[in-house]
Amino acid sequence: MKTLAPEFTIANFEIPQSISKRWDASLLLEFTKSSISKKTLLSRREHFGPLLIQKALYPEGDEICHAVVLHPPAGIAGGDHLHIEIHTLSDSKAVVTTPGATKWYKSNGLDASQVIHLHVEYGAHLDFLPQENIFFSQTSARNAIYLHQDLNSSMIGWDISQLGRVAMGEKWTDAHLKNELQLFLNKRLCWLESSEITSEDLRKESDCKLGGYPVLGVMWLSGIAATEEVLEKIVDFVPWTDRLRVGVTRLELTDKHGLILIRGIATEVEYLKDCFIQIWLNFRQDISEIPPLALRLWKT
Repeated sequence: MKTLAPEFTIANFEIPQSISKRWDASLLLEFTKSSISKKTLLSRREHFGPLLIQKALYPEGDEICHAVVLHPPAGIAGGDHLHIEIHTLSDSKAVVTTPGATKWYKSNGLDASQVIHLHVEYGAHLDFLPQENIFFSQTSARNAIYLHQDLNSSMIGWDISQLGRVAMGEKWTDAHLKNELQLFLNKRLCWLESSEITSEDLRKESDCKLGGYPVLGVMWLSGIAATEEVLEKIVDFVPWTDRLRVGVTRLELTDKHGLILIRGIATEVEYLKDCFIQIWLNFRQDISEIPPLALRLWKT
């Protein structure tokens, strides 16, 4: 039985009237390869509420369009619901990131959510490289990412979460987080990862939970070039220490399409984020045939 991906468009995005204390926002981006050149164009940009980008950027040349998603409120409060939809059309190449960490504030009895759909069509490539999510104490949050790929496309991305304001010594208390990740290849569900974490789970030292680590994340490299050979190179590259523990696995989605997953937990977010950045810098060209170029945002 085939499982189809949920659909979202700005046209059918409705605000329930029963909830008054909320801030809803949506953003739709579409990248298209120019018909007269190799340039990738930001051909469509629609937004509702406080989600937007300033302009298309080309630090790597015309073939690769960069977009930085801005959320002016600088955080997600209880009752806020954000929806982001990104389409990378045939043969286009794009990089999408955020300027800083997404902060999830105290929920005050209202759930908050962020739902992201990433579409990568035939021959296209997308790097989805957001900064981390920081979940404050007393948050009730849902963070969901749906990946939609066509055959002969490639994608690299990650999702990183920090539980509590670690730098301030804050413990993550009275809180709940639901994380969802799904990948659809040619509209068929091929990978699903779902977890529910409570602040009580974080306090438990069990190895089958988080082992007390406040930072967790997953990175994916998906495409024809996500082979066993690349997997072995990454395995030799990742660390396993008291402050950062990283594991690597690979799924064969078809006889020609692989999915490499890197999962990690850490004592501080910078350790895990730097690990994912180094993997991207070292293996982006293997997956997409695009040479790496460190984002300027990572240096600020």
